[in-house]
Amino acid sequence: METLHLRRQERAEEKIAQAYPLFADQIAAPRALSVDEEKARRERMYDRSEQRMRDLVAEQWRRLRAEYFTCPVDVREQTMIEWKGWRGPANPVCFAYVLEKHNGVGAEKSRRFREREAAMLTRIDEARLAQSSLL
Repeated sequence: METLHLRRQERAEEKIAQAYPLFADQIAAPRALSVDEEKARRERMYDRSEQRMRDLVAEQWRRLRAEYFTCPVDVREQTMIEWKGWRGPANPVCFAYVLEKHNGVGAEKSRRFREREAAMLTRIDEARLAQSSLL
């Protein structure tokens, strides 16, 4: 990796020379960072990316907990029984699936999807029937 990074400047200059052969001497390649600077830059990028993902997952959990606690007691009990027996990953997406299965949101989403699909198929059939036969 370090060797590749050290050749980065040369590769950039080669690309410029191939893309703009008449002006290659007038276009400067971007300055490559030193190996230590590049390592530090990548570590910072990784840390920021990791923190963004943690923040996203935490926000999802907070939203789902709030949604869970707005449900009636019997729905919360059913959800917890299934969640405690859940064999899949313990992430907010899976918890949302279990919660929506019991609070009616999943059925509503499914109903809306079926309606949109039926409308789309109707539009396709109408367009197909409006076309003249090619035979």
